[in-house]
Amino acid sequence: MQRDFDLIVTILGAFRDANTAALSGRDVTNAVAENDPAAPSPEMIDHHLELLADAGLAKKLTESTNGQDAMWRMTWKGYDALEQDEEDDEDDEDDDLDLDD
Repeated sequence: MQRDFDLIVTILGAFRDANTAALSGRDVTNAVAENDPAAPSPEMIDHHLELLADAGLAKKLTESTNGQDAMWRMTWKGYDALEQDEEDDEDDEDDDLDLDD
């Protein structure tokens, strides 16, 4: 299974925008589906949650629970990564401006 950086950013955004500090895998899957009608499978989202944990961007709070029932939260490093991605997007938009008009 290949990693999908856009999905990583979408998942981090779901954590940031949530009304609670922790989300279940199911909560994350539902949040992703709200933003993308062609959302990936729950298994793909679970895999990307594990990748986020590997990178230190998210933490699994329920070690004995797997899949959609596991509880997750975003780490400080996750917030920093999301902010950096948003800053990079803003820089890209600034680069696209045509100042010759």
